[in-house]
Amino acid sequence: MQPKFQYREIPIDKIDISPANARKEGVEEGLDELMRSIDEIGLQQPIVVYKDQGRFRVLIGQRRFLACKRLGLKQIPALVRSIDDETQAAILSFSENIHRLDLSYRDKMHVAVRLLKELRNIPKVAERLGVLPQTVRNWLGYAGVPEKLKEMVEKNRISAQTALAISRSVRDENEAVEIAKKVTEEPTRERKTRLIETALQNPGRSVSEVVALAKKQKFKRFTLNLTPRLAEALQAACRDYDGEPNEIATAALEEWLGKRGFLK
Repeated sequence: MQPKFQYREIPIDKIDISPANARKEGVEEGLDELMRSIDEIGLQQPIVVYKDQGRFRVLIGQRRFLACKRLGLKQIPALVRSIDDETQAAILSFSENIHRLDLSYRDKMHVAVRLLKELRNIPKVAERLGVLPQTVRNWLGYAGVPEKLKEMVEKNRISAQTALAISRSVRDENEAVEIAKKVTEEPTRERKTRLIETALQNPGRSVSEVVALAKKQKFKRFTLNLTPRLAEALQAACRDYDGEPNEIATAALEEWLGKRGFLK
């Protein structure tokens, strides 16, 4: 019986991405970090391809393929699979993508904490994982988030960024949880952000005081036109922090303005 898969090293210039590939959106997201990871530790999982008119088409692993191609690699490890038709290819690609889940923020935290104990240096951890040092700091910071807030993140009630922000401004665990619950009750993103921002500005205040102050907060709207480089960086930060663009941009502005003495 002929095996379903055959392992081969295939020249990259003989490979195309299959039109049946299920992943169409977000292909470019995080590609720079994936390239850094492959450049540092190599490709850990071969792509899956099938033959079509003398060439190979990527069925599974198009982001890995693109990263290796942009790194200038000449060959890539691949599992060659026999495919009956494009319909079967589309079904297989969809099944692989729908069942593949990203690591949770808690899982990333555990990896970062474990490696930091071994390497004792955040830049070294970042280098080994193929990410930026600030990404590792984000994951390590999550270790200090109260367990009940982590559970809310895992139930998709709040983002990891929100949990980090609340835990840093509200030291009492019970009050931090109550603030998080109030955030989930707010009907709009603007009001959620206003409540989180008020908690950050008023550490030590009770939950009822924070809620009352947030109702009085007035927002000023600004429109920022981002370059492709900044937009890509913001998207990467949203993935690492598991947050919304507005949350990440606000945190970045606060950090920059605070360091330069503009925040009163």
